[in-house]
Amino acid sequence: MLTQKNIRVVLRWTHIVLGLIIMCYIYSPFHRYVPFQLFVKCFVIPVITFSGIWLWKSSALNRFFGIK
Repeated sequence: MLTQKNIRVVLRWTHIVLGLIIMCYIYSPFHRYVPFQLFVKCFVIPVITFSGIWLWKSSALNRFFGIK
């Protein structure tokens, strides 16, 4: 069963791990590889944005999605 605490922990760690992937994209030579660019641009950035907004506005989004 997913409780509010468990959801918040999962979102927080998702946000941290994806932030590390963005740091790798910026500071490593991997930014030259097109598949890595597409992964970061099409998956990582939208997911990290959504998880950040969910962490920030968790009560409103939980009501919207019907999570108790």
